Amino acid sequence: MRRTAPCRRLLAAIAALLAAPLLPSAYVIDEGRWPLGSTLTMHLQLGAATGPLSDGATGWNQVVANAMAAWNTHLDLIEFAAVQGSSAPIENRNMVNNVVFDTTVFGRRFDDGVLALTTTWIVDGVRDEANITFNSAVQWNSYRGPQRGSGSATVYDLHRFALHELGHVVGLTHPDQAGQSVAALMNSRVGDPDALQEDDIEGGRAIYGAGVPSIVAFPPRNETADFINRLGALYRDELGSPGFITYVDAEGAGVWVPEYTRYRVGQCAHIEATNRVFLQISDGLLFGVCGLTPEGAIPFPPRNEGVVFMGSLNGLYRDTLGRGTVTSFVDEEGIVVWVMEYLRYRLNGCGHEAAVEKVFMQIRGQGIQPTC
Repeated sequence: MRRTAPCRRLLAAIAALLAAPLLPSAYVIDEGRWPLGSTLTMHLQLGAATGPLSDGATGWNQVVANAMAAWNTHLDLIEFAAVQGSSAPIENRNMVNNVVFDTTVFGRRFDDGVLALTTTWIVDGVRDEANITFNSAVQWNSYRGPQRGSGSATVYDLHRFALHELGHVVGLTHPDQAGQSVAALMNSRVGDPDALQEDDIEGGRAIYGAGVPSIVAFPPRNETADFINRLGALYRDELGSPGFITYVDAEGAGVWVPEYTRYRVGQCAHIEATNRVFLQISDGLLFGVCGLTPEGAIPFPPRNEGVVFMGSLNGLYRDTLGRGTVTSFVDEEGIVVWVMEYLRYRLNGCGHEAAVEKVFMQIRGQGIQPTC
């Protein structure tokens, strides 16, 4: 369950992108993200177990703490922390993350068949509270292996349900309810799997994984900036460009188009690459790439996706950063196409001057040039 407070638009452009799945996988990412670098303090208030638990855990709170530790091994940019036996007020919308047993969720009865529920508060695309309630009307234990019964009743494993609900806290939702078919603890029906599955881990890392170091060396920013300045002069003096109104200045284009390209050649999908650039702009953090670039000629993203990125960047500069208009002799499509061509030559062995000349030959109608 998610409760979303009225948006104040501060991070609206970023939140719209983050609402979509980031990589071609079955996991599904829900709306909103915790601030990067956050410690998610969960107040564990489940009370004492009435008897020994099958997996040796010392109590209900310890079971949830163990599930939090399991998630922490896969998350780089946020971290769970437990307050065992907390006495914090159990309330909805008090900026405290409560974890409790109850027969209701803040006064609302559980729907039939619902064993646990997570309520999340999101403001302007940013998560700032999440509460987990386990249904105390059913039987619980903590164990591994297939689900168990006691007579005609099922005895539910709190550990795997805690992993599932903490996945909601992280920002994942049910892949099976989104038309996906995959082995995942995040499916809407928790079954025999008793640990995080590969798809669950990939989903968590898609939101909060720092990535891997890039093995591709991009040219210095000053050289890319020099190329953009010379490109503008060519459009103005040779092509007779009348000038175009934009919100992204030459410096911004020279920084963020290469960053988008760095993520793309580092195996990030379009939406993930865009997300990471936008989070660099908003939070000042530098991410790794999604995977190692294959050997051989370095693959570049399709031009149409680069143009979509540039349009989104222009909207971010206008709507979120509040930048004013600037005049460029190169339109958005030209910036993306020719900066990426310049980078393609550079990453495939060409020096600065050779790359500039090869791009200009293309613009003058002499065809795509061989790399160096």
